[in-house]
Amino acid sequence: MEDQQILKLLRQGKHSKALDKLYKNFPAIRKLILNKGGSEDDARDIFQEALIIFCEKAENPQFQLTSAIGTYLYSVSRFLWKAAKNKEDRYVALGDWDISIPQEELHHHVEEEKRFRFLDQILQDLGERCRELFELFYFQKLSVASITARLGYSTEDSAKNQKYKCMERAKKMAQEHLTKNIEA
Repeated sequence: MEDQQILKLLRQGKHSKALDKLYKNFPAIRKLILNKGGSEDDARDIFQEALIIFCEKAENPQFQLTSAIGTYLYSVSRFLWKAAKNKEDRYVALGDWDISIPQEELHHHVEEEKRFRFLDQILQDLGERCRELFELFYFQKLSVASITARLGYSTEDSAKNQKYKCMERAKKMAQEHLTKNIEA
């Protein structure tokens, strides 16, 4: 029952009260991260990220909690920690190798990485609904009919229209970002 109360508080915008209850889950996350080789700071950072993810999801009225909140936070934290360690291990391992990459190729990879980060930031800024729509259309390559049913649009034209609006917002955000960088 307390989990549903927390969801209700989040959806009502009463984050402070909800967070007080959610922080009771920190000791389990702390223990997980410490047991997996992390520090106290790592545990706090991972828990904060997991809370942000949960709160963003919970504010969506269509979000269905299929487990206890503590279980959800634990799973998200475990995933975040594993991803952080994999990323860290990948960079540490490269330092041990003697690799010589031509300067031109290195520059190409750096620029490509910047473009990916730029696109990722725009996707994050667009919001959950547009990200979900793009994910289904471009990555999972679902048909418009499937997307319409899955996301609850009334017609296929509504889904197409929403995709168009999301794309236009993404283009506008990209243009604004590029304009700011040129002026700076």
